[in-house]
Amino acid sequence: MNARLSVRNVSWLALALGGILPGQAVAQRVDDNVIANADDAFGQSVGSERVGLYSGEDIRGFSPVDAGNARIEGLYFAPVDRPPNRLIRGNRVRVGIAALGYPFPAPTGIVDYELSVSSDSDQFTVGLERGQFGSKVATLDSQFAIAPDLRAYVGGTIRRQNRHEGGNFKGNVASAGLGWTPYAGARVFLFYGMNHIFDDETPPSIFPGGDYLPPQIKRRVMIGQSWSDRDNMQQVYGAVAKLPLGSWRIEAGLFRAERRGDASFTDVFAGLRPDGTVANRVIVADANNLDRTLSGEARVVRTFGDASLAHRVTASFRGRTGDRRFGGVQRISLGPSSLNFADERPRPTFAFGPDDTDDSGQATVGLAYTLSRQGRFLVDVALSKSRYYKTIRFVSAGLTTAVRDQPVTGSINASFNFSPDFSVYGGYVRGFEEVSVAPAIATNRGAVPPAIRTRQIDMGLRYALSQNLTLVGGLFEITKPYYNLDNALLYRDLGASSNRGVEVSVAGTVRPGLTVVLGNVFIDALISGELVDSGVIGPRPVGTVRRRTIANIDWRLDHGQSPLSFDMSFEGLSSRIGNPSNGLLAPPRETIDLGMRYRFAVGPARALLRLQVANLLDDYGWQVAANGAFQYSAGRRLLAEMRFDI
Repeated sequence: MNARLSVRNVSWLALALGGILPGQAVAQRVDDNVIANADDAFGQSVGSERVGLYSGEDIRGFSPVDAGNARIEGLYFAPVDRPPNRLIRGNRVRVGIAALGYPFPAPTGIVDYELSVSSDSDQFTVGLERGQFGSKVATLDSQFAIAPDLRAYVGGTIRRQNRHEGGNFKGNVASAGLGWTPYAGARVFLFYGMNHIFDDETPPSIFPGGDYLPPQIKRRVMIGQSWSDRDNMQQVYGAVAKLPLGSWRIEAGLFRAERRGDASFTDVFAGLRPDGTVANRVIVADANNLDRTLSGEARVVRTFGDASLAHRVTASFRGRTGDRRFGGVQRISLGPSSLNFADERPRPTFAFGPDDTDDSGQATVGLAYTLSRQGRFLVDVALSKSRYYKTIRFVSAGLTTAVRDQPVTGSINASFNFSPDFSVYGGYVRGFEEVSVAPAIATNRGAVPPAIRTRQIDMGLRYALSQNLTLVGGLFEITKPYYNLDNALLYRDLGASSNRGVEVSVAGTVRPGLTVVLGNVFIDALISGELVDSGVIGPRPVGTVRRRTIANIDWRLDHGQSPLSFDMSFEGLSSRIGNPSNGLLAPPRETIDLGMRYRFAVGPARALLRLQVANLLDDYGWQVAANGAFQYSAGRRLLAEMRFDI
C-alpha cells in the first residue's frame, strides 16, 4: 500500500483526528517504534513511546532519579526533574542483566538518557497532534551538518494540554545542540534545553480519612481553584566529550540543571469522608523556589588483552553541588468543602514567609575493573569513596542542621555463558543515595533527609528461545531506610525497607513483522522497625503494588514490509497499598491500548499516521503516590499523531 497526499490536507487531517497521550514528545522519527526495537522488558523509551516494567520514576519499587542514579550518555548527572523533552531522544533502564558491563552500577538501577544531538543522521521532522480532550501540540526536530565535522540540532514543542483531571496547562520547549567530531571515533557535544510550564491548574490531592476509597469522581470536572495556576521553568545545559586515544579512552561530562518555581500550589483534601467532603480543605501556596545542581564525571578508561581475555580498567571522578531555596509556604484554610462539585473560592491575598535553604555536595573517586572472555564470562568489580555534605537552614525556626559523611561503596557482578543460548548472572551492589524531599502535606514540607546507604543483591538467567527471542528471569533484594509521613505528618525515617522480587522478561521477534515485549514482576515490599512492631504503621510501604504485568505486541503486515502495522499494549496491576496502616487498598487495575501505524509519502516527505485508543475498556482506577495521595486514572480516549520526515 502507498498513498500520496498534499501536506496541507494531511495537516488538517492530523488536527481533526482526536488526541494523543500526554507525555514527553522528543526527537522522534517516522520509523521509531519502541516495541519493535526493545531487546528486553525492563524499560526503554523512544520519543513519546515507552515500554517495559520499569521507568525513570520506578525501578523495582524505587525512583532512580530521586536516588541520584541518572546518567546522560553514560555519565553521571544530578537532575532536578526529568530533562526537557526534545533535548532527550530516549532513555534506557540499566538494571539486572542490562547493567552488566555498565560502569559503576547502583542499587535502585540507573536511567541513562540519550541526547538528541548525539545522532549522526540528518533529520527534519515535524509533528502535529490534536491531543486528549482537545489538546494541541506541535513539535519540530531538525539535525543537519554545518561542516564536515560539525553538526547542529534544533528542536521545539508548543503544547496546550487539557488534563484528564480537568483544567489545563501550557508548555513551551526549546532545545539546541552542537556535535563535533574532531577525529575518527571522537565525539564532543554541547547542548541546551528549556521547558516552561505555566497556567498549570492544580488538581486535587486526595487523602482518605479512613480505610475507605474516595467516591468515584466524575472525570474531566475541574475541582481545583481557578487562581491556583502553577508556573515552573526548567533548564538543562552542558557538554559531553568522548575521546578514544588508542587503547585509552577519555570520557567527560559537565551538566547544569535548574528549576525555578515562580508559583506553586497543592490542593489538599485531607481526612476525606466517604461522601467526598472534608472538614477543612487547605491550599498550600508557595513561590520563589529554586533548585539547581552542577554535576559531572570524568573517566579514564584503559583496555588491553584480546578476545580470549580482555581487560578494562576505569578510573572515575564524579561530583555534584546543589543548592535549593524552598519553604516560606502559606497554608490557606478554605474550611468545609467537597470533591463532588467545583467549589470555587475568592482569590486570597498571599503573604509568604521567609525562604529556607539547602546546600549539598558530593565528590566521588572510583576504580572499576572488568575481565571478560568473549562468549564465555564477564566479571565487573568497582570500588568508590565519597565525601558528602548537606546543610539545611530553616530560617523561620532559626535552626541549622548539617551532616557530613564519607561512605565507601562498591559492586561485584558477573555472568557466565554455559552455551551460546544460556547464561547466568549475579551481583552485589552497595550504594549511597539521596532521599526524595518531604511532600507538600508534611509539616516539614520541602525538607531533604541526609543521604542513605543502600544494598542490592540480584541473580538470574538469560535463555535464547530462538535466534530473535530472549527470555530473562531474575531475583533481587534491595534494602534501604524507609522515609515517609508519620501520624503527625512529619516526614522522617520510619524504619528499614526491603524489596524482594522476581522479574521475567520475554522480548524479541516471533516471526518477521511480529514483535513481542512481555514482562512480569512480583515485589514483596516490607518495612521493619519500631513503628511496625508497635502497630503504628503497617508492614508495607504506601503506594506499592505486589505485581505488575505487561504485554506488548507489534504486528507489521506482509512479514514486516507493509506500511500498515497494528499494536496492542496490556498492563495489569495488583492492588496498591493506600495508607500507612495498610488498612486501605486501591483495587487492581487492567488497561488495554490498541493502536495502528500507517506509513506513506507526501510528495518527497515520508509520513506516519499513528492512531491509538488508550484505556479501551474505560477502566476507572486509583493511583496512589508514595505519600498516600489518591488520583483517579485517565479514561478512554482516542489518540492521534502525524509525523513528517522531510
